[in-house]
Parts: sequence; structure tokens; C-alpha cells
Amino acid sequence: MIVDLRPFTGISAKVILLRRSDFAAFYQVIIENIYSPLLSNIKEGDVIIDAGANIGLFSILASFKVKDKGRVIAIEPEPSNLKILMQNVKLNKLDNVIVIPKALYDKPGRKVSMKGEGVGAYVFEDGEGIVETTTLDEIMEETGLKPRILKMDIEGAEGKALIGGINTVKYLELIEMEVHDEENMKKVEEILSGFRKRELAIEDLRSVYKQLLKHPFKILRIEIANRFSTTKRVLLSRIKKESSDIAQYPKQIVYYRLRNDTS
Repeated sequence: MIVDLRPFTGISAKVILLRRSDFAAFYQVIIENIYSPLLSNIKEGDVIIDAGANIGLFSILASFKVKDKGRVIAIEPEPSNLKILMQNVKLNKLDNVIVIPKALYDKPGRKVSMKGEGVGAYVFEDGEGIVETTTLDEIMEETGLKPRILKMDIEGAEGKALIGGINTVKYLELIEMEVHDEENMKKVEEILSGFRKRELAIEDLRSVYKQLLKHPFKILRIEIANRFSTTKRVLLSRIKKESSDIAQYPKQIVYYRLRNDTS
């Protein structure tokens, strides 16, 4: 199914949605606009990293923001996601999007396996995997690009991904990521110690998310009928709270630093 994004976003783009998980991602990224803090800060000419690009919804939106002078680096290792991502990039003729078909990790050249698919896919060490790893630093070295913004949703590998991006982090001003457990949180906090932090509350999405996967068309019809404005945000409740008030994982966090902040 091909969906026109113009009624939802105002941009002249289309996306291919094939699986139930694709519609769930569409709801989150396009209708709920969960990445609005990042998108509102993207400037023409920026270099953006989309780590865990899935089928490319955020990459498409970012591509239209950075325009011809900018670049979006879309990193997606999961084969079924990758196939649709590349189709969506080709469909929209996004020459400023660079697709990296590898898994972000702390070291390049390793092999990992993928478990699950769609928005729930993640990497785990197996020793005889099918997907090659890369690092943020390796990507930056190979492309010669200096990113300003990072969006990361890689299902538990965020700590190791940042370890492999120590040099890349120096260029970043704004990061939004999901952190999935305490071990990863410690790694992230250590590496991003020079950043300021804003934690966003995530509601218990399990029951709602399951309903969305079961009835994607119904959810979308309700949103369209209500002109995309009346449905309560139930997938991600972006209510600002102090970090001590939020105990559950995953945690949705924005890291940022001002231009006059010291590294």
C-alpha cells in the first residue's frame, strides 16, 4: 500500500506500508509526530543520523528539511525493514539520503543476528550472525560528514553504539534516543556527560500498541475523521518530568548542548 504524506505533513512524499508494524510506525512518526522536537531543530544543510531508520519515515521528513545541501544517514540492519526503507528512498527520489545496511555497535566488522522484525527488531550477539556491524565513527570517516543531530532507536544497543561513536559525539548538538535498560543508561550517561538532558515520560504502551498492531486501519480512519487532532497521545506521552520520577524502561531522552557549552 502506498500512502501520500501530503495530507498529514504537507510535504510531497509517499511511503510504502506493507506490514502491520509499518502502520504502527506510521502512526507514531507521522500522525503522533513523536520526533517533532528534532524536526523543528533541523536546518537546511544539516547532517542527520537516523540510527534505527526502520522503513524510513523519519528519514523522509528529515530529508525534506535538510534539502539538497544536507544529508540524512539512514542506518537499518534488519532485512525486511531495509528492503522497504530502500524502496521508500527510491520512490521519493531522495538523493540526499545515504542508506547504511549495517548494525551499529561498538566495533565494526562483526557479525550479529537479528531477532524480530518491523519496529520490534533488535540485534543480539550470536557469533555467526548475518548482519555486519559498523560504528558511528567508521561511517563518519567513510562519508566525511559531520552530523549535528542524532535520532537513535536501536532496541538496546544504544550504549555500544555510542562507544563506537566517541569522535562523532563531539559534533552532535542534539540527540533523541530510547534507552532500554539500566546497563545501557549508565553507558549513555557516561559518554554524554557533556550534554544537558531532558527525560520524556513513556506511558505503558503494551496494551495500546497491541491494539494498534491489530487494528491499524481503524486507528488511521479515526485520526483522519478527526483531522489528526483529537486522539489522545497514548503511544508516547511526552510529559516533562524529573528523571527521578521515571523508573521504567524504555526511557525516551533528549540530550542537547548549547553552542557555548564546553565539551
